[in-house]
Amino acid sequence: MRREQQSFKAMCHRLSLTMPIVMILFLVLFCADNTMAVTRYVKPSGEAVVRTGQGNQYKIVGVVKEGNSVEMVEENEDYALVRLSNGVEGWMLRRFLKNEPPLDALVDQLRKEKEVLQQKETEATLKIEEMTTMLETARTDLDMLVAERDKVVTDFQTLQRDTADVMKIRNDMQKTAEENRQLVEKIVVLEAENNQMKKDRTVNWFLAGGGVLVFGIALGKMPSPSRRRKSSLLS
Repeated sequence: MRREQQSFKAMCHRLSLTMPIVMILFLVLFCADNTMAVTRYVKPSGEAVVRTGQGNQYKIVGVVKEGNSVEMVEENEDYALVRLSNGVEGWMLRRFLKNEPPLDALVDQLRKEKEVLQQKETEATLKIEEMTTMLETARTDLDMLVAERDKVVTDFQTLQRDTADVMKIRNDMQKTAEENRQLVEKIVVLEAENNQMKKDRTVNWFLAGGGVLVFGIALGKMPSPSRRRKSSLLS
């Protein structure tokens, strides 16, 4: 039992060592097979039969129409091993193959390329029209922005002028207020002087009236010449 287990383990060990080598060889052969394959085209001769071997006695695995392409993996004097578009491989007569595609295939290829180019041209035209529309929209938006900018500049200049006028009016008001203050001060001074003059005039009139009164009293107390004469006669 132990010997069987040991032999099984040894076999597994050998397999583990050989499997990477087998995989590498498989990949090398597969890649080499793919790299060796070249494209060939079926000549305009109807259809080419692909068989499992080199000869009519082998089973047919595919039919390739004229102008279609195949991948030639291997070739000899009469036959070629080809790979079809569905991945099936088989042998066909080498005389049905040629390197260049047939004229019909070239025309069809050129037609397809033309259609692709026309499609690209149509897409490019639509793209150009779209970009032109976007450019016109952007130009319109730019014109609107320029107009708004000009309006803002005009409003700003008007505001500057209005601000200058306001500043001038404010300065004039301040100047007028200062002149008014000075005028009020002058009026106050003049009123004070006027009141003082009124007081002085009242005092002068009072003094003048008092003087007249005293003079009248004094004059009344003085004897008149007729009274003196009468007194002298009586004596």
